[in-house]
Amino acid sequence: MEVRKITFTDNKNSNSKIVIETNENIVGFLETFRLEVGEVIELNNAMYTVKTISEKQVDGKNEFLVDVEFIDLIENQPTA
Repeated sequence: MEVRKITFTDNKNSNSKIVIETNENIVGFLETFRLEVGEVIELNNAMYTVKTISEKQVDGKNEFLVDVEFIDLIENQPTA
């Protein structure tokens, strides 16, 4: 089954929706990252934790809807 779209949504920032639609980008993303709950991924130079993954079929192609949570690297930086 071909993947036609992956949509990433950060529930804490509803304006931050990232959509991967082109075959090249989808294949490249899926080869680089495992799309599993709890995984840390990089999107647009920011780090996110995958919270939930859902899948639906549209016209015989899969679409993945992924809820993510932004990781604030500055806030989580260890202090000396």
